[in-house]
Amino acid sequence: MRKIVIIILLAFCAITWAQENTETAAVETAPLPKVDEAKSQVDIQLAYKKEYAFLSGQVANIQSRIEQYDATAESEKSEIEDAISVLETQLLNAETEASSLEDEIYEIQRNSESAQDNQGLMESTLIQASSTLTEYGFEGFGDNSSLSDLKKISLLINQANALIKKQATITKRPGEFFLPNGTKVKGEILHVGQVASYGKSVQGGGVLAPAGEIQFKVWADNGQAVDVDVFGSKNSGLLPVFLYESSVKAIEEKEGKTVLSVINSGGVIAWVIAILGLFALLLITMRIGFLKSASASTEKLLAHVVGKIKANDLQAAIDYASSKSSSSARVLLSALRNLNRDRDHLEDIISESILHESAQLNRFGSLIMVIATVAPLLGLLGTVTGMISTFDIITEFGTGDPKLLSGGISIALVTTEVGLAVAIPALMFGNILSGWAERIKDDMEKAALRAINVYQKVAE
Repeated sequence: MRKIVIIILLAFCAITWAQENTETAAVETAPLPKVDEAKSQVDIQLAYKKEYAFLSGQVANIQSRIEQYDATAESEKSEIEDAISVLETQLLNAETEASSLEDEIYEIQRNSESAQDNQGLMESTLIQASSTLTEYGFEGFGDNSSLSDLKKISLLINQANALIKKQATITKRPGEFFLPNGTKVKGEILHVGQVASYGKSVQGGGVLAPAGEIQFKVWADNGQAVDVDVFGSKNSGLLPVFLYESSVKAIEEKEGKTVLSVINSGGVIAWVIAILGLFALLLITMRIGFLKSASASTEKLLAHVVGKIKANDLQAAIDYASSKSSSSARVLLSALRNLNRDRDHLEDIISESILHESAQLNRFGSLIMVIATVAPLLGLLGTVTGMISTFDIITEFGTGDPKLLSGGISIALVTTEVGLAVAIPALMFGNILSGWAERIKDDMEKAALRAINVYQKVAE
């Protein structure tokens, strides 16, 4: 700070000196009177002393003000630091209080959500209990709808206890039920709690099953002896019983499964596999006919040709073989027409003829094997399709109702079953018939070689 004051004073002196020089120059331009130099020197020194004294006072004043400012600034800085410390403490306390309030708000929100969940659970329990008891005659709360939830639960518990006591007793009362032919008759109904019932009337009776809407029907698999045993109080051993959960929901008798119903439950893919199976059955039947005809004609043809050769009538043997249109006849004919050739060449001709006839013997064989390979793959496709359908239903409706899932699962399982049912027989018969065809080829070759050997013996 002192350096700044000194610089200011020096600048002020320089400005003053410059002004004096300017005035001096202006005076010199005009003719001046003669001045006393000694007096002038004295006046200048006196003016300098006065200016120096004035500037020294100014410097002292400025230094005093600077010291006063430093003291004031230090005091204010201390006060500000104290105020900042107080504010920091207040901020920390405020943050702690805010965190505590946030925890309290979160706890209140959680308690509120828990209370809402409990209230929802309470309402759901009341609705479910009321709905369940409605099936057994509960008419709702009625005028008691303004009761508290606790009193409603108490009322439902009392109703449930009364229902349990009622269901634990055996009662007999007049009533109506349906016979197996659909006729509605009047008679007596014996209820074993609320899980089994028996009916008796003049027209007939027996074990009862729910028919829906608290009505009953005679279950088809029972007889009149049941009526006498139950209603006549006679103990003849074990009695048939049909247990049910509720009399409101009708129980349908299980229909017997047929081949068409099983295939139909598998959907379009199952029908495609079934059609392929029928086609494979047709091909197998046709191929069995071809191979049977070929194997039967070989033995008969060989016997007749060998007889002609032994009779030394080669032309008759050739004519007889020419009159037949079977594969064996064509192979024998090729051998008979070339009997004059050497043995190696003749065997090559027979092999070529058999190879030419292989297409006839192998007819439908590859197609049967293709069906045997494709059928399980189609079954796998149906399985994947059914599982995708099942998962789509689960995504949309959940897993509450098993009936919604039965369709996709049925497709998934039935298509696999049908595919294997087609593939296994097709594969088995395909391999068996292929082996049969190979044996026929061997028999044809043996027959041709047999004819050659007989001819060579006769020719000798």
